[in-house]
Amino acid sequence: MNNNQRLISIAMHCLQQLVSRQAISPGSVRETLTTLTHVSAQGVVDVQVKVLQMVLPLVTIYGDSVCGETLVEAFALCLALQRSRDPVVSNTAAAILRQVVVAVFDRVVAEDQELGLSGTGEQDLTRKSAKDAYFVLQDLCLLASDAEPIFIRVDQAVDKRVVLELIESVLTNHSRVVARHSAMAQTLRERLAPFIVNFFAERASFSLAVRSIRIAWLFVRDLHRDLSAECEIILSVFSRLLGSGATTVGGSKRRASMSTKSTASNGFPLFYRVLALEVVRDLLENAPLLHQLYRQYDGRVVDESAGKEEDCHVILDLISAVCRVVIERGDLRSALGGSSIPSAISEQSLSAGDGGSTEMLGLQIGANTCRMRLEMYKLLDKQEPPNVPDTYMFYLATSAIISFSEGLVGDILPQCTKLISCPTQHPSRRLPTEVSAPVLGQVIAEPGAVGSFVKHAWAAVFPVYEFIAGVRFDDTLFARMLESARQLIETAGALGLVEPRDTMLALLCRGCLPATSETAVPNPRQVQCLRAVISCTLFLASTLGPAWYMVLATVQLVEESLYQNRGRLAAASTPNIGSSDDSVGSSDLKSVRDDFARLLGFVRVLDGDAVLWMIRGLRVLGSDLSSVVVELDEAEEMRRLRQLALSSTPVLNQQRGNTLDRPTFGIEELRGFAVSNIDLLMGAAPKDTIGQQAWTAIIDHLLATATSTLAISAIRTQACEAVSDVVLAAMDLVTRADTLSVNFQAMVESGSAQVRILRPLSLMMDGEHSVRKLTLDTLHRVLQASGHSITFAWDVVFDIIQSSVLGKDESGVLMRCVFPCLQLICTDYLSDLSPNCLRRCISALLVQFGGQRDLNIALTAIGQAWALCDYFHGSAAKLQADSSDLISTQLEGSGEDAVFDELWREDLVAGTKRLQQVLWLLVLHALAQLGRDARAEVRLGAIQTLFRAVDMHGPSSFDEWVWDGAVWAVILPLSQYTLTQRAHVLNAMRGELPLPEADNGSGMVAEDPQRLLTKQWDETVAAAMLGAAKTWAYESVWLIGASGEAWRRVWQMTRAMFIGSADASEWRLRTKDCVAGALASARALVSLLTASSGPESWRAAWEGWVAMGLDATLIPTNAAAEINIDDDDNVVMSQETLCALLELCPSLMSGLHSSFGAGDCDLLLSVVRQVLVFADAPIYSPDSAEMSRLQTLALDNVAHALLNSDSDSVAARVVGELATLSVLPYALRLKRGESVLMSDSAVVKAAGCVYFDESRYIERLEVLAGQTTDMKRRHARGRRSVAPTFEALGRAAVGRLGAALCDDQALALRVLESGAWLSSVVAMGLHLIQSDDAWFVRTVPFAMSRLPSGPALDSAWMAIGSVVALRMGQGDSSIVKQGVLDAISESSVKCSASCPKEYWSMLLDAIEEGIVNEGLSSLGWLERLCSIECSVPEWVAASAAQRLVRRTKDIVDSYVADRSLFGHKSPLPLHRTLLLRRVLQGLAQLQCRGLDPVRGSAAHIVAVFECLIGLVAESTADLQTARALQKCLKRVADEVLSG
Repeated sequence: MNNNQRLISIAMHCLQQLVSRQAISPGSVRETLTTLTHVSAQGVVDVQVKVLQMVLPLVTIYGDSVCGETLVEAFALCLALQRSRDPVVSNTAAAILRQVVVAVFDRVVAEDQELGLSGTGEQDLTRKSAKDAYFVLQDLCLLASDAEPIFIRVDQAVDKRVVLELIESVLTNHSRVVARHSAMAQTLRERLAPFIVNFFAERASFSLAVRSIRIAWLFVRDLHRDLSAECEIILSVFSRLLGSGATTVGGSKRRASMSTKSTASNGFPLFYRVLALEVVRDLLENAPLLHQLYRQYDGRVVDESAGKEEDCHVILDLISAVCRVVIERGDLRSALGGSSIPSAISEQSLSAGDGGSTEMLGLQIGANTCRMRLEMYKLLDKQEPPNVPDTYMFYLATSAIISFSEGLVGDILPQCTKLISCPTQHPSRRLPTEVSAPVLGQVIAEPGAVGSFVKHAWAAVFPVYEFIAGVRFDDTLFARMLESARQLIETAGALGLVEPRDTMLALLCRGCLPATSETAVPNPRQVQCLRAVISCTLFLASTLGPAWYMVLATVQLVEESLYQNRGRLAAASTPNIGSSDDSVGSSDLKSVRDDFARLLGFVRVLDGDAVLWMIRGLRVLGSDLSSVVVELDEAEEMRRLRQLALSSTPVLNQQRGNTLDRPTFGIEELRGFAVSNIDLLMGAAPKDTIGQQAWTAIIDHLLATATSTLAISAIRTQACEAVSDVVLAAMDLVTRADTLSVNFQAMVESGSAQVRILRPLSLMMDGEHSVRKLTLDTLHRVLQASGHSITFAWDVVFDIIQSSVLGKDESGVLMRCVFPCLQLICTDYLSDLSPNCLRRCISALLVQFGGQRDLNIALTAIGQAWALCDYFHGSAAKLQADSSDLISTQLEGSGEDAVFDELWREDLVAGTKRLQQVLWLLVLHALAQLGRDARAEVRLGAIQTLFRAVDMHGPSSFDEWVWDGAVWAVILPLSQYTLTQRAHVLNAMRGELPLPEADNGSGMVAEDPQRLLTKQWDETVAAAMLGAAKTWAYESVWLIGASGEAWRRVWQMTRAMFIGSADASEWRLRTKDCVAGALASARALVSLLTASSGPESWRAAWEGWVAMGLDATLIPTNAAAEINIDDDDNVVMSQETLCALLELCPSLMSGLHSSFGAGDCDLLLSVVRQVLVFADAPIYSPDSAEMSRLQTLALDNVAHALLNSDSDSVAARVVGELATLSVLPYALRLKRGESVLMSDSAVVKAAGCVYFDESRYIERLEVLAGQTTDMKRRHARGRRSVAPTFEALGRAAVGRLGAALCDDQALALRVLESGAWLSSVVAMGLHLIQSDDAWFVRTVPFAMSRLPSGPALDSAWMAIGSVVALRMGQGDSSIVKQGVLDAISESSVKCSASCPKEYWSMLLDAIEEGIVNEGLSSLGWLERLCSIECSVPEWVAASAAQRLVRRTKDIVDSYVADRSLFGHKSPLPLHRTLLLRRVLQGLAQLQCRGLDPVRGSAAHIVAVFECLIGLVAESTADLQTARALQKCLKRVADEVLSG
């Protein structure tokens, strides 16, 4: 062979190319291998590598040729090169060996497929590929056991590690091929299995142990069916290896890492145990394999007919061994101890600490801190075992158990899990959505092997979970542990294993709570644990039974703990950056509540047992705090489970002792469940099977708690609130009944549903005061939200209301709570009430609440009666009339109370008008009874409401008998009672009650009680009488029985009210308010009379008014000064009062009209005379310029009597009274002894006798004037009264007299012809002297002009002339005089033919006097009288012209003299200049007559020509004056030229 390395390399390359292209013949393969063997022996590494690279192609490409000895040659070549000292060659050779071995077995697979063989047999050795594979496997097993190989040639010892790796590769890739060929399987059974078993019985190197454990794992994983016994032994070996605990080093403390060279207690190296645990971990993670092994070993049956199981526990022993590995590390549990779950350690703390510290307390177990970088059984390249963390085995064992638990559920839960959907309202969505959740569909009746596995394994697994619950894991491992525990519980429940389920569930429940009271706030992991508990409960809800109580108790304690530490939660919600925050954030409280709410939401869609058990659990839970006895057979079992779950939790007692500052969990959850599932409880759900039971259970428990004397007040209140919410939700459901089940709709229509809902409220009224208050609040809320749905349950509502009224309620709180309910009924639900309930409503509102001590309630109840009346009015208007007997006829034999008692008991029929009318009368009667209450506010409110109802609702809706009863049995008795009672109270008060102190000592002035009482009764009587009067506004009232008598009684009561009492002598009972009320009543009565009213009604009203007018001033003149002053220092019969009385007269006279005779006129004049001279009604402003309002009204009434009657006797009386009133000022002065013009006039004397003698008016005025300094005589904020003069009244009376004579000429003629004219004219003349008004001279002369000439006419004009003369002698201003003269002159011109000479002389003198006083108007009248157009006598015109010339000269001369005096540059007063211009203009325009017939119409200018010439020089400075002067001179020139 050539030794040239380069040539060898080239040759090897060429040979490699030939092999890859199959260029060599199959027969030369063995020769090629031999050549390669010789070439490799030279020891050249590159050549050896290329040789190895050609071996595998030769074996794979020329497979059919590489068999038998050729294959042996290939193995020999590879084994020889594997022993090379060069690692590249050695490793390459080992790899090629593995591939060659795999290729050999690949050919067996191909061969079997080609022949279609799948069974086992001895004939397989006759096949070439199978034979080669068998011999190779056999030799490998022999080499592993240090025996001589049969097929493979070896010159030196083969590395056992390589052999084991080759065996592993065979088992890894072709275990099924080996198992299918019996010879190969037998080889493993006889050669390899004993080696493996014996291997772990001796001490071996780490590398061999690793490879051996890997082969053992392959045995178990792939060959457990074919090599069952051998696998069982291997599993037992694993259990034995795991059960050999490691020795501790350094006392009781462990190192964070341990040397695997240390020996276990059985003498084996510790890495044996680690390797075994890693393999077992893989086994436990492979759930299908584990279950198969359990069925193969632990669950196998020896005698199937007998059904006996073999006592084999291979898998269970293995699991127990792993569990012991976990439990033996007690030093890893949290310092908190118990089953409480410790919190996590932050990543910052872990990174800051030493991961290799031996201090295990507080160390967090997890992959980052406990796991090796690479698992030990994968370290094939290591010769020595590595150091592993001390917690590595604990971590592996824990992970293995968790994996085992996770694997158990794989075959079980999918079989029995079903999805259910429940509608939920998401906060961010408006519409409800469907949420699905998995739950247990059915318990597996025949669990099979897996079920048996769970049943037998839980006893070993449970201590592990109980142990690791106190170990601090990292987040990942903790999540796995918690999830596996949850799945284990669900699996146990699915298999019907009650004890494992409850025990594991109790463990989780204990883990939810803090271990010590110092850490009272659950950490986040404990909250996660609670959520896991809730998840388990949701899945197993239908099968939990009494275990519900355990879960509910846990949720209660966690939630209570979170709530009690909510301050810490708020701080924890914003942790500092970088801090290790281990507290629960505030959001966790919400998450717990949301999860639990979700649980309760899904419970309703499960079977009924879940709902009932949940309710029972909540009841027992609530009874633990309330001490209310729960009579349940399962109660003791529930408490036992609670003890199992929570007895070891120190926080339990602390939580139970907390002060209840919020709803207790049991009550709150019962409330929440009932409200959320009210359709289920009420039988409105589509499938209702337990609704009645659930409703009864919840309501009975809440009622028992609310009314229990054992429970504290807070819990009773909470229970009451819960009942309230449930009732409200149920009533809301009733409002939506049309969308629910048919059965529920029937219940609603019959009213049974409403009665069932409201009955709990009625039962709660037996509780304490606070419970009753909350009950009434609930009733009010029910009425607000669902009142129209109560229908047939209103009797229950009124039972509740009546219970609150009749019960003990000293503070009145219950009344204030229940009254809004009654208000709501009256305003919104009257149409829903039955007749009996309507009566109960009236009774409760007005009889019971109207008389309450609480004034606000009483007044509001009275006001609410309006709603009742309004409803009855609206209902009655739609129904037919009801003909019933008049109630007034029934009153003759019995009193009004007996009549109404019968109405209260009458059996009324719904839908009839009588029902509405009787109820309306009952309301009025109840209001009338309240109108007699001792409290003024109640009396007044009731009376006002009564008459308001009558006013608004009576006119068109009710029949005559109703009005008859309202007037005779309600209104008149009430009015009479108020009058009588007022007099009684005021008399008793004045005679018996002492006067209180004005100052109450507090610095505040208190109102006099007597005055206050008087004022209150005045208001009451006024309201009653005014309401009674307004009642007659309706036509139906006039149709009642004895209506005339009723009308007279009203006027009688009005008069009695006006004088203060039925007895007119009781003057001191009169008050201003009472009199004002009587006048208002009288005004109302008068306003109600119409033209269609009968004469009897008008006559009764007139008589009543006259009586009031005569009574008004009927006061003794010698009485004390304060007789007309009430207790409030008010004038009773004041000017305003008398005015109000007189205002009624015109309407009454108009109504009487034709029947108004002389007698009526005399009565009217008597009233007028009395009120005008009533000295005790003071006036506060002088009446000389203007009349007082009283005088105006009195004069109007007298004048109205003249217009209202056609009787001459009435006219004569009225005219005479007007004349008397005209001279009343002079009569008053004459009476006082003053000098008066025409004091001898008969009319003046008559007026004094009529007005001032009989009433002793002057003496009374003097008495009053002497007491003006007394504060009692100062009224209207201290104003002083003044004595009347009647001057303005006299003037106005003259005007009315003149107007009457002017407007009615026939009347004027009758009056003047009868001789009454003289007094009238004299009176007018006297008036003119003191007046600025000359109206009469424009009317009376015209009236006299209608009379025939004669002495009477002359006398009349002489009387007027005398008046004018007197008037001119007064000292008034010229402007006033001028106005009088204008009026007289105007009248005189119209009546020139009738005026006597003396009258004209006096008139011209007066006009000339006006010119002297610079009166332009007087100058004009002279010009008019002397004008040719005026029809006055000629001598009058001549006299007027002479006077005009004389006064013109005076004016011109005066102007010229002033101008000369002051000079032309100094201006004269404007009025002087204007007067001159007026004179000149008048001269130029006047057509004069009677002055000088020769000079003609310009004679007046000629007469003053000289004066005009003298004016020329003085008028040049004034253009307008000059022009006027020029016109005068021009007219003179024209006159001269024409003459």
